[in-house]
Amino acid sequence: MFALIVNPSSGRGRATSLFQQVEERLIQHDLAYTTLLSDSKDASIEFLKRLLDDYRLTAIIIIGGDGTAGSVVQVASNYAIPLAILPAGSGNDAARAFNLTYDPNVFVQKLIHLSTQQVDLLSVNGKKGITIAAAGVDAEIGEAANHSFYKSFLNKFGIGGVAYPIAAIHTLCTFTPFEVRLSIDNTPHAWHRTWLIAAGNTPSYGGGLRVCPEALPNDGVLHITVAHSASRTSLLLRLFPKLLQGNLIHSPSISYLTGTAITLQANRNILLILDGEPIHSPQFTICIEAGGLKLVNSSE
Repeated sequence: MFALIVNPSSGRGRATSLFQQVEERLIQHDLAYTTLLSDSKDASIEFLKRLLDDYRLTAIIIIGGDGTAGSVVQVASNYAIPLAILPAGSGNDAARAFNLTYDPNVFVQKLIHLSTQQVDLLSVNGKKGITIAAAGVDAEIGEAANHSFYKSFLNKFGIGGVAYPIAAIHTLCTFTPFEVRLSIDNTPHAWHRTWLIAAGNTPSYGGGLRVCPEALPNDGVLHITVAHSASRTSLLLRLFPKLLQGNLIHSPSISYLTGTAITLQANRNILLILDGEPIHSPQFTICIEAGGLKLVNSSE
């Protein structure tokens, strides 16, 4: 039995269209499935828990964006159920990192053969995610973009990713940097003027913003980017544009670190975004769970 979760609001209705095509092919191949159409994380989790009471699930199928996939990784990981993602969001950073197909016919053929790979997961204060845990100004940018009036407008033209640079300009002009004590595998670090901290399992978020350019989802390591010490003008006009380009930045205000476990203590409540889910806290524990998820191979 396949559990199929479709976010009807993903991709300007593209998810619904893809679902119809996938459903036709599942019926053609006589594959048993049951479907939930919802954009609610709670509804998705309850749907899966009810199914697990009665069935042994072959795989969880997601048709939607990174947030939809992120909403079920905890269940998929805890029960060792393969996760299959057919990308239909505006960002699709997981699809980019794992080279997933966008073709529903190829996707169903991959489901039939069900080849999987073990990939790493992030764990943030016990919550699991698949892409990047971003705290500080980058999280505020993501939150501002996702709730902006212009993102839905830009999505209509297939350029929803442009919402992030627009939100970045406004947020960088108003955000107040914070003090932080960071411990990475018990090695301490501290900065008095911290703009962002990103712990990446994959390189990008926000529709291709490569804030952790060297991150790999199967190396058992967190790739950490910290922007600190810079003036607002320098961050806005020099450093952030370079971050958007996705290359390593050689600057005393950008630190690249690696490790398997982080504790983060800020001097105030800050926002962290994990796969689109906001978490507010002054303290975070972030670690990598090596091989924590079975992902269905669906590259073409």
